[in-house]
Amino acid sequence: MTKTLRVAGGVGLALSTLATNALAQGAPEKSWSLTAGVDRSSVYLFRGSDLLDGEPVLTPYVTFSTGNITLYSYGYAGDIPGGDYREVDYGGEYAVPFAGATLTLGAMTYQYNRDAEDILVFLDTYEIYGSLAYGGPLSPKISYWRDQDAVEGGYGTFGISHSFPLGDKASLDFSGSVGWDFGYNNKDESNGTLNDALFGVNVPITFNDHFSIHASVQKSIALKSLDDRRKADPSLTGTSEDETVFTFGGSISF
Repeated sequence: MTKTLRVAGGVGLALSTLATNALAQGAPEKSWSLTAGVDRSSVYLFRGSDLLDGEPVLTPYVTFSTGNITLYSYGYAGDIPGGDYREVDYGGEYAVPFAGATLTLGAMTYQYNRDAEDILVFLDTYEIYGSLAYGGPLSPKISYWRDQDAVEGGYGTFGISHSFPLGDKASLDFSGSVGWDFGYNNKDESNGTLNDALFGVNVPITFNDHFSIHASVQKSIALKSLDDRRKADPSLTGTSEDETVFTFGGSISF
């Protein structure tokens, strides 16, 4: 975790310096954006499951966008019994207008360290995904991910969200979604079964064009797929039940 923090801190300092220099020189409007940040969450919640069984997770990330293309990388650092958990994800996506919505198609890979592979049996894998996001009231969005390697399962969501401005620097963002399991969390549910419901409140604060922070709370409710998995294997009780997640983080962009 120390190495991750050093990397995140170094990236943040470099980006801050570059952003300040660009402002000083009166840089013209650009066609790309770069954002780096780090979050700390009380639980590593992923598709309704608590992957680290109650342990917090640190998440540094960086995203780069130009035109319709976005490239990104997310890291996850935490503790597991008998070792350290390290994960790095790399991905890219392409977004275009489609039938009154925004269609996004992408692919990503998950890379784990030796402790995660040996202790949790998390294996390197990759998946493809797509989403349709609509504007207007409640901003409905439907998404689907399909693992193509180690898991060979799918996961889908339908979500809505709405933002209320809090002055000109902050907002109060509400979100809610329902997830379906297609053999991802529970191999007995490959035809599609309710997996989880997720409700969240996020408060982002933007200090200027380059620096922002946010704080959020999410409530995850386990539904049929996770309930059935927990009943079939009681050892998964800590990772397949209702969860509350608190997250705080900051980012810098230019």
